[in-house]
Amino acid sequence: MAEKEDMKATLFFTSNKNMPERLTEYFIWFSKKDGYAVFFHREKNALGTLETKKMQKP
Repeated sequence: MAEKEDMKATLFFTSNKNMPERLTEYFIWFSKKDGYAVFFHREKNALGTLETKKMQKP
């Protein structure tokens, strides 16, 4: 991405109760103009988007 991320989130997942959780780091950019968020997983080189209209506020 051309600019610095808006947020960096580290999430942990437990896939097997006998194994320790895995930490996964995501970089997130928000686009207020276009109404979506972009998620990037550096280790897997994976990119995804989420439209604002599909997001839920807590």
